[in-house]
Formats: sequence, C-alpha cells, structure tokens
Amino acid sequence: MDHTELKNVLREESSSALKSLHPSFFPDVEKYVKELEEEIHNVNNTRSVESKMLDTELQSAITDIEVIFIRRIRKIITSATTNAFSSKSPSQDMSKLLPEERKVYDAVLTAINTSRKELIEPILDPQAIKSRVKTSSERDNINSQEMEEVQTDLHDDGQLVATIPKNDRSNKEGIGKSNINKEFVVVRILEDLPTFKAMDNRNYTLHAEDVIVLPALNVKGLIKRNVAQIII
Repeated sequence: MDHTELKNVLREESSSALKSLHPSFFPDVEKYVKELEEEIHNVNNTRSVESKMLDTELQSAITDIEVIFIRRIRKIITSATTNAFSSKSPSQDMSKLLPEERKVYDAVLTAINTSRKELIEPILDPQAIKSRVKTSSERDNINSQEMEEVQTDLHDDGQLVATIPKNDRSNKEGIGKSNINKEFVVVRILEDLPTFKAMDNRNYTLHAEDVIVLPALNVKGLIKRNVAQIII
C-alpha cells in the first residue's frame, strides 16, 4: 500500500457503484500509516522538508481512508434500504462487500424489516396482524388448558412430579405413542426405579404409579424396559 494506490481507491469510490476491495485493504492501510509514523519519528529535524512531506502524506492517508469508509458505508446502507423494499434478489454488489461490511448490510436490512413490520404493516395489512394475534392467543389458550390438566406434587425428596386425577387417567391411557417425539412427555412409572440422571441434567428417583414429565429420549428407554407408560 502506498500513496498512489490509496488515491486510486478513493477515486474509484467517488462513483455511485460499489467497488471490490482486496480483503486485506484496511490492514494494508493500517500498516502503511504506521510506517509513515515511524519514518516521521526517525527524522531528526522535525522542521525539515522531509519531515513536513511525510507528515502531509500521513494526514492525507488518514483523511482518504476515512472518506473511503464513509462512502462505502453510505452505499451499503442505500443498497440495504433498496433491497428491503424490493421483491428482486440482492444485486451482485453483495459479492463486493468485505465480511465486516456484510455484517453492516445485514444489520441495516434486519432493522428496516423489523421497523416495517411494527410500523407499516398494521396500516397496510391490519387483517394479517389480527390473524397473527388471534393465532398466538389460541396457541396460548391451548397450552394453558393442557397445563391445567396436569397437577403437580412434591415427593419427600423435593422431586417435582405431575399427577393426573384418577378419573382422567383411563382416558389418557388410550393416547398413542406418537407424542414420544415431543421434547418432554408425561408418563406413569410402573415400578420403583433407582435414581438416574435424565437428558435435562436433573436427577430423578421415581416410584411405581408416579406420573411425571420426562425428556422424550429418556421416556423411550423406559418404555422399552416396560417400566413406564405414556399418559400425554
């Protein structure tokens, strides 16, 4: 990196189009600036022509790199704004971004999309907002009803165990084993079990007729051993 190369990049960035930069461009400029600072430090006479020329070149390099950075950031923000409101795929300019610049682009695009969803969509498409709110509310109600069907109790050892009223158990026993794929499953323990550590990193000491919520992977093993039965 030298004065001429830096000026060439500055000239190219004066256009509206985004130009490709070498991946090591900014580290190379940093190295170039440090070399100038060292040369200035090594000059004995700070008032000499050489010292003044080096200092001028240093100040010019610092100004140039700041202008290059600002111009590129402006282009990146403009590109993100344009793409946020366009149905077309991003232009080929994306390949001209440095990894750090791509992070700026993604952050701006995400911020615009989030603001549009919160500020514009309720005005342009209120029905879609109501539909999302209704769906979320219905899902919360279903989860609440499911939790009400399972009561909790504590063993003497402090273990939290789910219990289901006896008049409801016969209805639950008919449910198939398709629910085994869920992350957690409610099961009835058929015989006393020694203490074991489950996939949720908790230790369980279970007894016959206990009804408890366990990780699905552990439930699979217990069912294979015929020591547990799915309730929910």
